[in-house]
Amino acid sequence: MMILPPVAWLFNGIFSLSTNGLFGYTYLTPLPFKIHTFTLIPITTFYLTTFIIIKPHSPIRNFLIALSLTIISIAVYEFVYGIFMIKTQVSSQHFLYPTPEHPPHRTPPFGPFEISIIILLTGTPLLFFLNRHYDFITKDRNRIFLFLTCFLSFIAVMLILDHTGFFTQVDLWLKGQSTKDPHNLLWILSKILCTWMFFPLLNFHINPRTDTPTIQNNRRVKGL
Repeated sequence: MMILPPVAWLFNGIFSLSTNGLFGYTYLTPLPFKIHTFTLIPITTFYLTTFIIIKPHSPIRNFLIALSLTIISIAVYEFVYGIFMIKTQVSSQHFLYPTPEHPPHRTPPFGPFEISIIILLTGTPLLFFLNRHYDFITKDRNRIFLFLTCFLSFIAVMLILDHTGFFTQVDLWLKGQSTKDPHNLLWILSKILCTWMFFPLLNFHINPRTDTPTIQNNRRVKGL
């Protein structure tokens, strides 16, 4: 049950990729909303890989680790994406354009940016608490450096997207002032980098933190 929905969504995403192209959408069956295919594929592959690769295999532990890292990665992306969108909306002059009589959509009180802040503020402490219990985040400097390299690469790609006018085009598209979908290959790369940058931080083998009676007795003998 912990991998069946992601597996189903992954196959659904692959099918959508073959029929609707790189920038199409797919539905998270049975959930009633749609998602970009190249948002779905990286997060499902990351979740499944993380869930499977951590040894010794413990379904509950692996589920908690995989799910928490997946949610944090989505929140990080939406937070950074939201910052660039806010910057674009503040600095551009598009708000001077006349407002359409029938706006294409109504902005909800809590959008992805606001939700990402809530997730990061609550989820990050929970992630560290989970790590204190399971010790699944590596302390290896090379792998931490690889994570930082991936993170900086993600920020660099977002800056390139901003420089090339991607967020301005997205703003116009969402407001119904443009019919051209601005999503491109750099946007796909940003999705992949932000999701998978956490993978180098993982300890693939977790030592259980349980003291057996034998270990406890040995410690008492050493103490004497």
